[in-house]
Amino acid sequence: MSSSDQSSSNSSSASTPAVAGPGKRTLLFVAAAVACVGITTAIDISSRPAPIKEFGRIGELFYPQFTDPTLAAALEVYAFDRENLPMTREFVVERLENGRWSIPSHHNYPADAEDQLAKTAASVIGIKRGAMVTRWPADHAKYGVVNPKQDSVEPDELEGVGKRLILKGDADAILADYIIGNQPEAIQSNDYYVRDPDEDEVYLATLSIDLSTKFADWIDTDLLHISQSDLVQLTINDYTFDALQGTISERVTSLLNREKSSDPWVLEGLNEETEEVDKTAMTAAVGAIDNMKIVGVRKKTDGLTQNLKIARRDVEMAQPALVTKGFALIRDQQPDTYKLIASEGELHSTTSDGLVYQMFFGRAFTGSQEELEIGITADESATETEKTEENADSDDETPAADGEEDTDGNKQPGRYVFVKVDFKEANLGARPVEPVALEMPEELQQASELKEEDSADNDTTDSDVEATEEAAADSETEGEKTEEDPLAKIREDYESAKKNHEIDMVTYESDVKAFEKKVADGIKKAEDLNRRFAEWYYVIPGETFDKLRLTREDIVKEKEQPKPEEGAPDSSADPAEAKTETRKPEEPAPTEDDEANPEPTEEPTEEPTEEPTEEPTEEAAEQKTDTVQEAAQSTEEPSSEQPTTDEATPETTPTVDSE
Repeated sequence: MSSSDQSSSNSSSASTPAVAGPGKRTLLFVAAAVACVGITTAIDISSRPAPIKEFGRIGELFYPQFTDPTLAAALEVYAFDRENLPMTREFVVERLENGRWSIPSHHNYPADAEDQLAKTAASVIGIKRGAMVTRWPADHAKYGVVNPKQDSVEPDELEGVGKRLILKGDADAILADYIIGNQPEAIQSNDYYVRDPDEDEVYLATLSIDLSTKFADWIDTDLLHISQSDLVQLTINDYTFDALQGTISERVTSLLNREKSSDPWVLEGLNEETEEVDKTAMTAAVGAIDNMKIVGVRKKTDGLTQNLKIARRDVEMAQPALVTKGFALIRDQQPDTYKLIASEGELHSTTSDGLVYQMFFGRAFTGSQEELEIGITADESATETEKTEENADSDDETPAADGEEDTDGNKQPGRYVFVKVDFKEANLGARPVEPVALEMPEELQQASELKEEDSADNDTTDSDVEATEEAAADSETEGEKTEEDPLAKIREDYESAKKNHEIDMVTYESDVKAFEKKVADGIKKAEDLNRRFAEWYYVIPGETFDKLRLTREDIVKEKEQPKPEEGAPDSSADPAEAKTETRKPEEPAPTEDDEANPEPTEEPTEEPTEEPTEEPTEEAAEQKTDTVQEAAQSTEEPSSEQPTTDEATPETTPTVDSE
């Protein structure tokens, strides 16, 4: 081939693409398909939701490290109050540095929470992730797992807010944290929608949580710690105070006493002929004192002391808050001090251990459970003042009847009460009396003095003593009896009395120690109780107050008069109309003795004529006199074996002329 042909051939091959064979084209198509599949797979993997990883967590524990319930040192529960939206309800219990428990959400009121919290913590351990129902935040409201502990909630999420439960250990370490939502409608079990607040995924979980956010379940609800069998005195100060008008009604004081629980109550000033104490009312009142429960608390007014008194400088600050709860401050007898009075009077309960529990009853109000427990807001003074003015003439203490719809949002009645305790030694009874000192009888004392004088005057030698002993022995040998001690009986009685006095002194010293212990215990108990009561207004149920707010008319009733026996004349009848039996004036009516022992009718007998006899001699006269005396004596003292004149006399029936 020429060079010109070769160059032309190369130029043509460069300008025209080469045509591949069938095998090469197939390889190209396969490579392109693989590339497309790879690209599609990469796109699918990059756009697929990360739940592949989350699906792998089904069946795992939410908090596998939390296995010891005693590690729980705090509990926080948050929920939305749909009646007072958008308010977040919270209940917080925590252990303080001193080891005691407190409820910060309820004014830091002391709690008995250790056992209750451990029980709740144990019920939270071991919760597993069940089926995952969603991983999208937009579905949280649908399943009711919207976080209630957040700054704001969207309007469309309000109905989907859940309940958040947080358990913490020392140093606020999170042991468990759940948002608990709704229950599936189709599943009748303990399954709930649950999520971790730090995750978006929502799981089904089986829960059996022992959780209560009711205030009463975390505190000692027994307000007074009084047993009704210990009550020995009740003092009812019946008065009312109108805070708006600043007036006090007349005080009526009723004092009731009893020595022990089995005795009836005795009211001072009771007219026992026409009045008696109402046992039913007293039984209800004593039972209400024993069972008085706390349903809510409020922080006490600053400046008010444990004795419920306040310095003059603090009166202006404290008075408004007190008035909103039905209390007020008035001048006390001491200079520059004021004392507390209550709108609904006072009740003082005295126990056998010398303690006097003074209860001051304030204003009544109605509210939901949370309103009774802590109030609606942190500063409820304004709200309660408005309620006081609006309800001044209304009775808001009557709850809805069973089965009746409560149109006021399931409100319940409550009553504010102040409590303080005094100890009075006089209520323990008289102190033990020391036995009177025992004195030696005068006879023994004189004999002792003479003996001492003789021993001092007679300075005898040993030989004289021996001679005296020999003489005494000789006299005994001769059979002479020694003279008995004339003071032996007195000395024996004195020795016995001395032993009894020693026993009485031991008993007295023991009784004094026991009495002093009662005094010390009473003083300490009063101090402890006042420390507990001093910082708080308490709220008690309205129905409890109804049994305690007593007037004299409530505890006294008219005495029932005994019913007349059948057939007895009616004492209330007019005596002028009563029919009486009339008798002849010349024949007096027979007495009961006459009817029992009627006199016999004697037939008149002729007196026998006495025949003259010979003149008796002096000896015969004396015998006759003796015989007459014996006869008279036998007549005056009849023998028990012979019947008396009444027994020997036959019964006769006296006749009465009928008119």
